[in-house]
Amino acid sequence: MAADGAGADLDAKIEPRRVRDRAQAEKLVRDGDLDAALVEGRVVVSDKELPDKLDSALQVGQRQVSTGATLRRQGLSESAARQALDPPPLRARTLSGDANSDQKRFIALAAGILLYGQLLTYGLWVATGVVEEKSSRVVEILLSTISPRALMAGKIVGLGLLGMVQLLLIVAVGGGLALATGSLEATAADVGPVLLVLLWFPLGYALYASMYAATAALVSRQEDMQSATTPLTILILVSFFISFSALDPSGGGTLAQVASLVPFSCPLVMPGRMALGDAAPAEVAVAIVLMVATTILLVRVGARIYAGAILRTGKPVKLLEALRASRTS
Repeated sequence: MAADGAGADLDAKIEPRRVRDRAQAEKLVRDGDLDAALVEGRVVVSDKELPDKLDSALQVGQRQVSTGATLRRQGLSESAARQALDPPPLRARTLSGDANSDQKRFIALAAGILLYGQLLTYGLWVATGVVEEKSSRVVEILLSTISPRALMAGKIVGLGLLGMVQLLLIVAVGGGLALATGSLEATAADVGPVLLVLLWFPLGYALYASMYAATAALVSRQEDMQSATTPLTILILVSFFISFSALDPSGGGTLAQVASLVPFSCPLVMPGRMALGDAAPAEVAVAIVLMVATTILLVRVGARIYAGAILRTGKPVKLLEALRASRTS
C-alpha cells in the first residue's frame, strides 16, 4: 500500500487491512478496531479527527496511486511509473567541508595510535637489548669481531625490519577487517593515508632508536635503563598527545603546524595532518628534510656515545665521558 511507505517516511506506523465492503469498514471504525478506512477510493472514514501524520500519509499515498494510474494510462510500464514516483534521494555536497572527513579523521587517529605504539615499543626494545648485552657481557664477545657502530646499526636495523613487518600485518589485517565489516569504504584517496604510516615509521624509528640505543649504553642495569630512557618516553608521549590537535576540524592551529615540523614530534603529528589534507606539500617536504637531517646527526652522535660507553660497566656513564672515550677508541 502506498500509504504504508509514505507513513514510514513520516515516522507514522500504518498497518493496512482489507475489508469486504464499506459497511464492514465503517463498523470496524466505530468499534475502534480501525483508526480510519479508505472507501470508494477517495473517502477517508474515521470516528474522530485523524492525527496529522496519519492524514498526511494517506494523502501522500493517494496522490502516488492516482499519479501512477495516470502515468500508466499515458503508456508507461508499471516499473517505469514506480521509478518516476520514487526517484533516488538527493545527494548532499557541502562547499565548506569534506563528506569523508569523519573517515579521514578515523584513519588519522588510527595512524597516530599505531605509530605511537610502534615507536615506543621498538625504541624500548632497542634499549633493553643494549642493556642485556652489556650486563651479560655478551657485547664484549661481539665487539671482538665487529665495531661498536656496526653493532648498534645492526641492532637498530634488525628490530626496525621486525617493526616494519609487524606494521604491515597490522595495517593489512586491520584494514581488511574494517572493509569486511563496513567500518571503512575504500577509495583511492584513502590509500595515501595508510601508506603514510609506512613512510613515517622508519623515519621516526631511526631517530628515536638511535637515541634509545645511545641512552641505554650509558647504564648497565635494567633498573637504571628505565629511568635513563624516561625523558625519551615522555617526549614520544607528549608528541602523541599533540597529534590529537591535528584532528581538530579547523586544522589544529599553530600548535599542530609547528609540531608537524619539529623532528621529534613530526612522525606522530604530520601523518594526521596529511591524512586530513591540512598539510601543504611544501610543509611535508620541509618536515622530511628536517627529520632526515636531524636523524643523520643523532645517529652519528648516538654511535659515538654508544662506542664510548658500551664496554664500561658499573655505575652509569656520564654523557661527556662517553663522548671523550669515543675519541680515544
